[in-house]
Amino acid sequence: MPDSILHDGKRVTLHRIAGNIGAEIRGLTLSPRLDAEIIQWVWKNVLKYKVVFFREQSLDSLAQEELGKLFGPLVPHPTVTSPKGTNHIFELKAKNGRAANTWHADMTFMASFPKASILRCVKPTPYGGATLWANTANAYRTLPVPLQELAEKLWAIHTNHDYDHTDLIAERDWDFVRWQQNIFASKIFEARHPIVHVHPETGEKCLLLANFIKRISDLNLPDSNTILELFQSYISRPENTVTWYWQAGDIAIWDNRSTQHRATADFGYQERELQRVTLRGDVPVSIRGEHSVQITDGRNNPTILNEGIYSWEQKIPEYIK
Repeated sequence: MPDSILHDGKRVTLHRIAGNIGAEIRGLTLSPRLDAEIIQWVWKNVLKYKVVFFREQSLDSLAQEELGKLFGPLVPHPTVTSPKGTNHIFELKAKNGRAANTWHADMTFMASFPKASILRCVKPTPYGGATLWANTANAYRTLPVPLQELAEKLWAIHTNHDYDHTDLIAERDWDFVRWQQNIFASKIFEARHPIVHVHPETGEKCLLLANFIKRISDLNLPDSNTILELFQSYISRPENTVTWYWQAGDIAIWDNRSTQHRATADFGYQERELQRVTLRGDVPVSIRGEHSVQITDGRNNPTILNEGIYSWEQKIPEYIK
């Protein structure tokens, strides 16, 4: 039987989607006017299932911000400006085949990165464009004991500088490369995090990895990359993930401390738009009680890209026009 709660005289139910992560909540209309009891019930299930989804919602940007505040204080992105009239909205507008299709947790280049994110689908693609989430607590639990012991000793440097949002050369164009360097990384942030941190609410041990990592502390780059790839492979195993296919109005709320996510860039040159707000988080703590540290806190990036297109120019294939 699905978990449920009575709200405004109606039964709100929760339905699991995948075996190790993800659930859909049905029968609840999200709004800034929800009472404390239903917010606590939703949050309980975010912690338990890591990401929860809602269909057929009708929030706009301002209502999305106000809804987010019911779960805690919001935090804006440190380098990307919110759309006019909003304070905490982060726009994800995809065109030219681009999407943030590398595994990541939001803003881990900050020592106190967001505890949760709320993502709203404004304009879905007619095909493709799904988002995947992975359970980093379960990934830690499935590591062999010797690998758990190794991971618990390691720390890594996370940065927004030299971070690449895309997996494939075909997805990049010069406008995107310049945006990434001149806006997303206009101020450089670097944080040192434990690879295993203790979740402050559930007490679970979670892997803290993904594509914002520059390298593992005290290791050379080849060794660092090899070890990171090994640990990451446990996070992104299909049985440890859930996939959500967006419809207009859909909302996803996830625990950013125990998950990773990535978009799927399989929608050709169709447009795709989502909007996100993030909730302020705490500084992660290792299993030995040591806290993460901000190494670089908003230093101006000295490198600005003004070059022309050159070899980055992309020609749209006829078959996907």
